[in-house]
Amino acid sequence: MKKSIIISLALLLPLALCAEITKKEDINKDNLYKFRGSMTQYEDPGVTYSKAPKGFKPFYMSHYGRHGSRYLLNTPQYNDPLTILQQADDKGVLTDFGKDVLRRIEIMAKDADGHLGDLTIVGQQQHRGIARRMVRNYPEIFNKKTTIVARSTTSHRVMASMTAALMEFSSILPKMTIDYNDSDFDRGYMNSEDRAISSAKNSRERNAAVNEFNARHNNPERLMCALFTDTTFITRYVRTTTTSRSGSAGGSTGSTSTSTTTTDRSNDLYTKIYDIAANMGSHSYLGFDLDDVFTYEEWYDCWLQNNLYWFSVSGYHDLTQKIVPYGHATLLQDFLDKADIAIAKGTPSANLRYGHDTALYPLLCLMEVNDCAYAPQDIEDLANKWVNYDIVHMGSNIQLIFFKNKKGQILVRALLDEKEARLPVPCYKDDKGVEYPYFYEWDKLEKYYRDILARWTRIKDELASN
Repeated sequence: MKKSIIISLALLLPLALCAEITKKEDINKDNLYKFRGSMTQYEDPGVTYSKAPKGFKPFYMSHYGRHGSRYLLNTPQYNDPLTILQQADDKGVLTDFGKDVLRRIEIMAKDADGHLGDLTIVGQQQHRGIARRMVRNYPEIFNKKTTIVARSTTSHRVMASMTAALMEFSSILPKMTIDYNDSDFDRGYMNSEDRAISSAKNSRERNAAVNEFNARHNNPERLMCALFTDTTFITRYVRTTTTSRSGSAGGSTGSTSTSTTTTDRSNDLYTKIYDIAANMGSHSYLGFDLDDVFTYEEWYDCWLQNNLYWFSVSGYHDLTQKIVPYGHATLLQDFLDKADIAIAKGTPSANLRYGHDTALYPLLCLMEVNDCAYAPQDIEDLANKWVNYDIVHMGSNIQLIFFKNKKGQILVRALLDEKEARLPVPCYKDDKGVEYPYFYEWDKLEKYYRDILARWTRIKDELASN
């Protein structure tokens, strides 16, 4: 009896570890990195995997991965806070701390010049490491007899991510066959979103709820006092606009008019500095960060907003008619269809897809990986179970590993960010009734997912008829 209890606890332990969430009161310098949200840096998980049931050997991998660490995407994300802080410095209203923050943002903006959206060295290293561990963990799949089919979107950072991974494969296994491409031909399943969800994703109700949530959790006052000796510089920011009028056709002289407006730009400055600070892990080679700009409570509140944003455009919720994850149903269908082809062939192979968080988040919700399908009644409860630092960050990926035995039975194990993940069907049990956590019978899992795709077809038909 005692032995069976110990075995049961051992089986439950991985599931408990999977659900661990860091509360606001438990933030410290060692776990602060999580609260960069979707810009959290990818790390080697350093985990040990469960043993496959006796007689089952891996033979196929199906994968979708986000690009690695990158620069921010838009010029204003760097230049807006830089310009404001420079103007404040010129007016002599920056504190010593404000001047130090300005110095660091100046270095970051200079480094980003000409590199908006580009993969960084850190991002290259992430994808080389992921590829290296694929070979190490699954030599039955990745060997000189294997054919890898790799596809990426046409985004530069995604192509560079795929290239980094394929370089690593080639350096380890130079005789491996690699079929790779980056083409709009694959856009339909790799990154395109079904237009049928557009109205739900951008509904007035969704936007209002997100804006109200952000207002409750955006508190820039302390930071403005830390940056400026005179906070009216930013809370009553004066902008002057000059408008010119051309002369008449008869040649009369044109005129100009000048107007001034006063706005509170503290919220905008606060969130843009958070964007830079949250992404500093992508630039660890610079040797500094902006972790000290925010208190732990402010980091948490900024992350809550990042977390809700990604949930609201990826997950199931009444605010979005619970249909947003279906936007990337074609990606799930590609997983299923290509798995069937690989199973029929039976030889070692892999389908590796390189894309974006905008596809990976909803895919994981649609697949009901771990707690991704969680739909809280109150969005204030979201972070009790749905936390994006455990779902998608820089370099994140889903790997489905297929195993088979001599009888032709097929089992699947899912790895989210290279950690064993739960799927929405019962775990496999052998003939003796022994259950194997994280292993699932493919025929049952595929039927579950095919039913999801069929449900989406019915929902689309209903939407089209209304």
